[in-house]
Amino acid sequence: MAPIGIKCAKFDTTMLRGEQLILFCDWGVCRKLFHDMEAFMAHVAEHAGQVAVSVKDSELYITCMWEDCGFGTCDQKEIIRHIYFHTYHTKIKCLGANMIEQLALQGCQLDGETRNAVPELSEPFLCCWEDCQMEFLNVQQFYWHVHTHSYPSTGKKKKCLWGNCQSSFPTQSKLRDHFKSHTQERPLACPTCGSLFVSRTKLHDHCLRQLPLDANEFRCCECKKLLPTERLLREHMRYHRSDLICSHCPADDERQKRSFSSPHSLTSHVNYCHSELRPFACTEPECSYSAKSQTDLNRHIEVHDNTLWYCCEVSGCDFTSKTSATLQKHVRKIHEGLIAAQYGCHICQQRFQCSNSLKRHLGNIHQVVPLLGAGRFKYRLGRDGIFQVENGSQNPAEFSSP
Repeated sequence: MAPIGIKCAKFDTTMLRGEQLILFCDWGVCRKLFHDMEAFMAHVAEHAGQVAVSVKDSELYITCMWEDCGFGTCDQKEIIRHIYFHTYHTKIKCLGANMIEQLALQGCQLDGETRNAVPELSEPFLCCWEDCQMEFLNVQQFYWHVHTHSYPSTGKKKKCLWGNCQSSFPTQSKLRDHFKSHTQERPLACPTCGSLFVSRTKLHDHCLRQLPLDANEFRCCECKKLLPTERLLREHMRYHRSDLICSHCPADDERQKRSFSSPHSLTSHVNYCHSELRPFACTEPECSYSAKSQTDLNRHIEVHDNTLWYCCEVSGCDFTSKTSATLQKHVRKIHEGLIAAQYGCHICQQRFQCSNSLKRHLGNIHQVVPLLGAGRFKYRLGRDGIFQVENGSQNPAEFSSP
């Protein structure tokens, strides 16, 4: 698939002008070097026909050959989206490396095994600006296209026309930042661990948080945690001082009740966890489904579309999915029990297959909730391959992040 004829701006508004791209192709043993994004994408498109193909459960199983990747799927469109995302990921890792060098930061100290790990891309990239509805397999082309749309003004404000969004902002730069919440664009990545970031500040913080403890000068007066900058300390302190506490969550101690950093987060929590109201009703005839949010209703409406769905063939199971890969995960997990429990309770060592199950267990059995203001647990991966919480409120000193 040839790239569209839109030139790549070497920097968006968050990047420095005159940035040089150094793009190495990590497909197999290729290692060819490029300095132009369009030429790089065209080159990688030629590799797309060199994927490893095998037969799995009577279907063709396609495996990506990008170094240290190993991703596989039965969905041909998903593998194309995945391969193109590697090209975009390579670009933003280069931009991240340039920023770290320009600011003379200590680089990321995490393990580099995940440097080429990219998100799962089972859904197409769809432009929802007004009535556009253009669909893309290539994420870079998607972002280039999205930025061609003009931003209408309402008085002195710039209005977002993405889907049903009614937000408006005083400046175009603020609107562009908001736009990333719709497109999930992350214009920077860590060149060492591959993590994606929405801004230069977030990547900067990612590096600072990995400084040695003796380099951190700012200590939290509540939990004694050390942080590298005063700004990160202020951000951290907001979690301790949040007065947005859920009055519905059961807890013997008021300090153990869940608290939130914004009214929106608190409202969403109450609606999903403590309310039985489902105000968003499906309009299809003879369908009684109703949802707690418009997002949940939109997902449900897809059931009524004339889209090809993959249905579980196990007797009595009505599971459906958009891709065969998702269906295979369901069969392995639910019917074959091949997915091991990945989350462990740090108190009683019981194992769970998902973080939500562990969260319910900790709250109901051990009365452990996230630290005040955190809103959710953070997890640390142990050497045994099991995730455990690192910010439970029973002992904040023990479970606070390093």
